[in-house]
Amino acid sequence: MTEPDVECELCHRPIRSVAARARRIGAGCWRKLRPAQRAAIRRHPAAVRAVLTQPVPTTDGQLPLEETDPIP
Repeated sequence: MTEPDVECELCHRPIRSVAARARRIGAGCWRKLRPAQRAAIRRHPAAVRAVLTQPVPTTDGQLPLEETDPIP
């Protein structure tokens, strides 16, 4: 007995692994997601498209340097 074909929600390729089938996102696409997107998808698996349409943060991950802070 074979499993029914499950496609990735992002790229529509067939999914083979059990874990990827459960989250409905293939392993390659899963690696491309940001950690915040992964966490949101884990909390609400049915809301994959809503999570992916969230805007990307404008920062590059570094804290801004305040000009008023003394330099040690």
